[in-house]
Amino acid sequence: MMKLMSLKQYMNMSKPALIRKITKTLKAMPKKRLAVLCYNITKSKLPRLTISAKEAKRIRLKAVKTGRLEGFLDEPFTKKRKALPYNGRIDKRRKKKRKFSRKQLAAQRLFAKRARAGTLRR
Repeated sequence: MMKLMSLKQYMNMSKPALIRKITKTLKAMPKKRLAVLCYNITKSKLPRLTISAKEAKRIRLKAVKTGRLEGFLDEPFTKKRKALPYNGRIDKRRKKKRKFSRKQLAAQRLFAKRARAGTLRR
């Protein structure tokens, strides 16, 4: 049985030992999971299409300090995006699954049971 090690314990390990441990884990992984992992690693290295407010502030401050504000496109960073009102749905195209109460589910089960037995009243 393997025990979970703390980050501090892993930090105390040598780099070759860590690489050996990771390689051992990767060899045991199925091909599909490896492919997904590879895709996510590659994707994370791609540049972001939108800049976070924190990053925009950092860029602005740097431009002000260096005095390179001429020709600096400041407008896209200053525009604040208004949050859309939350209407119970994250994606407009995707409808939420219907939720039934325990009583409703029990009644449906009973109805289905009776229907199978043929004892439903008409």
